[in-house]
Amino acid sequence: MGGAQNESPKGQGPSFRSPSPLCLPSICWPVPRQESPTSSGTAEFSSANDAPGQLSLTFEEYVGQGDQDWFLTGKLPYTVSAMMPSRETSSHNDLEACDCTVANDGVTVILKGGLNEMWASKLPKVISTYTKADGSALGETDFADKDVWASLVTIAEQDAYFAMHAPLDVSVTVTTAAGAELHTNLADAPHGDGDFLVCRKGADGKPDLSDVWVLNGVVFPEYYDTHRWANNPEGATRG
Repeated sequence: MGGAQNESPKGQGPSFRSPSPLCLPSICWPVPRQESPTSSGTAEFSSANDAPGQLSLTFEEYVGQGDQDWFLTGKLPYTVSAMMPSRETSSHNDLEACDCTVANDGVTVILKGGLNEMWASKLPKVISTYTKADGSALGETDFADKDVWASLVTIAEQDAYFAMHAPLDVSVTVTTAAGAELHTNLADAPHGDGDFLVCRKGADGKPDLSDVWVLNGVVFPEYYDTHRWANNPEGATRG
């Protein structure tokens, strides 16, 4: 589902509406989508249900089947836009078929990817994940002017992550370390050949399953290296 970090943060984050399935902090507001959620109330998400006819599995069930393997990957350098809102801000994300509202709390940044996918992230995470367009380091003062979009570039990390593909006919439910419930291949949104489960590489060189998030299959090849993915479609490889 999310984002680019698409990644889910540890610690506090947005609260979620239920019972609707949730979008990717990796890629919706936030993907997770990059950094997502718990109960701080700084952002709320809602999303569409799983597509009809999908096989619905928990993360543990899906990984236990052994149909797909984890492959080592790295984050590629790519450009995003970022903005600190001055007021409660809402948006719909067509890529993840979900809506999000971010509050003006002084620490939550809205990010927008190349396909207009949007997610939210805490300011310290943004500062450690991105640089200014000229490559110089970010600081809190760079977000002093609210409601102003700025171009940022990700700090590339080679071989720092693991990913696993989830085909379109499978809906995998993942609960992140922050408590967000994410789903692969949500209905009413494009997913390419299917979404990806993503996690950091642990100190032991294996997938760190303490925090797994979902990244939409449309943008995964733009954000992460795919050359070690055994089922990599021709022409999708980057990195």
